[in-house]
Order: sequence, then C-alpha cells, then structure tokens
Amino acid sequence: MNRLESQTVPRVDKTVPGVDKTVQVVSISEHQVILAKADRIGDLLITSDQARSYWLARGLMERHHRAQSLFAQLKNKTNKLLTLQQTLPADHPRLRAAVKETTDLEKELYGIPVAMQYKTAQADLNELVQGVFQLMIQRINQVVPVEPGPRQCGAAEGKGCSCGS
Repeated sequence: MNRLESQTVPRVDKTVPGVDKTVQVVSISEHQVILAKADRIGDLLITSDQARSYWLARGLMERHHRAQSLFAQLKNKTNKLLTLQQTLPADHPRLRAAVKETTDLEKELYGIPVAMQYKTAQADLNELVQGVFQLMIQRINQVVPVEPGPRQCGAAEGKGCSCGS
C-alpha cells in the first residue's frame, strides 16, 4: 500500500438534490490526496511508451535540418493561411495559392520519414493525454455538471473550431 492509500481521510456524506448518488464532501486533506494522485497520473503520462516515443522522434527531428526548415516554413504558411481564411472568400486567388503552398510543404515535410515519425508520436501522446482528460470529465459529469473547456468544441478531434472562443 502506498503513502496515499494508507491515509485515512474524514468524509461527510451529503445527498445532493436531484442526484440519486451520495456525494462525499471533500476535506482539505482529501484535496491534497486528490492533487497528489493527479500528480501521479502526470508522472505516468510522462513516463509512458507514448512519451518516450515522442521524445525519441523529437530528438531525431531536431537533428534533421531540412525537416526543421520545412517545419518552420509550414508553421509560418499555416498561420498566414489561417489569417487569409478569416479575411478572404474561399475562391480568392491569394487564398488558393496559400492553400497550395501549405499543401506542397506538408507533402514534402511528411515525405521525410523522421517528420512522419514525429507527427505520429506527437499524435499518439496527445491522444493518450486527451483520453485521460475525457475519461475524468465523463466520470465527474455523471455527478456534477462540468463546463466545457476551450478545446472541447471539436478542435481536439482535429475538426477545427468554429465556436469563436
């Protein structure tokens, strides 16, 4: 039994109106236990296979000068594209040119195996972290309504964001 599990925490049962479950009011010491367990989850995430793969791929990416250059160019072109998408109609020649430039850079960058490895490792780690947060939100939301956060509008699933937040 670890240090956290061996602690006894005083609890007060309180029935919440409209909820069939008994909710336990959290004491100060239980608050500390919860934060310590959240810290442990963070440790598990950063020592996961996905995190190790990410750091390995990132190291390889950092040593590949052409991939680094393309990545920086893609970042700039993507920012430019996002700005143009907000100000120009979809059929505007400047916007179409920016889309083509961005697509061409993506194709070249992701034609480099190290870049694809990095992209995949980053996506895998992000999926794990997002999965943990989604699971926690779903579990808590069974008893207490959870307000949607800034990335719960579809952006986390790669669907883009149109919520304006």
